[in-house]
Amino acid sequence: MDADDLSQEEILDLGDMSLSQNDFAPAIKYYEQGVAKINEEEDSLLTSLSLHTNLGTTYSATGDERKAAEMYRNAIILYSNQIDEIVEESMKKSASDLTAQAAFFLGMTHGELGNHKKSADSYAFAASLDPYHWAALANLGSVLQDHLEVPAEALTVYNKAFDILTQTEVQPTDPPEDPKYVMSQLQHRIGLAITFAEKQKCVMHDDPSKEVPCSEMAASAFNYAIELDPSNENAKHMLASVTADATMRKASNTYVTQLFEDYAEK
Repeated sequence: MDADDLSQEEILDLGDMSLSQNDFAPAIKYYEQGVAKINEEEDSLLTSLSLHTNLGTTYSATGDERKAAEMYRNAIILYSNQIDEIVEESMKKSASDLTAQAAFFLGMTHGELGNHKKSADSYAFAASLDPYHWAALANLGSVLQDHLEVPAEALTVYNKAFDILTQTEVQPTDPPEDPKYVMSQLQHRIGLAITFAEKQKCVMHDDPSKEVPCSEMAASAFNYAIELDPSNENAKHMLASVTADATMRKASNTYVTQLFEDYAEK
């Protein structure tokens, strides 16, 4: 099929069909043809954003993270160059949501490449475009805590991610299939951030003037994590650690196994 005879939207549909079937070679071919036509016709910003983002996703699926990052960046540049020209609010929101996804994927790609500062910047940009993108905030917190070693900043974004998942006014972007599991993991992370943040003061959310021991706040987070997911062995171990329960100080075999499995996945 000759791409010259097809519109961008038609090429995008062909690429999406191939990608949905994990047929990556033709998907890349179609998306590249669509990207090449962007300056040749009166193209839709939404279509152009989708072409770049989906091409980046396809490159990532084939292991070419550098090309994937380039496509995600191109989507963000397109958005930045054209968004001010859009008047219709619904189209502007759709463009922002698509670009937030591109930025989110760029954060993941930079993480794979070991570019942790760029990864954090990308997640933060995604969250700025889409205030209900809980996963962008959760991943941002992980990068801030695990790689940039600023747990106090991580704590702030973990709490924002948790608030998004617990509010009922607006459906979160890509809500998790198992919200309690995800919220348990976030509370575990919140407890860790409190535990390891240096020189921080802990106060009650409903009374910021009242300072409390940070160990109590951490224990509360770990306990909440266990309430949400009783199988969260990491939270159980950390709760025992911060409460200095002599009967629970030794890590259980389940915790040790899960810990090593988590490291293996990373």
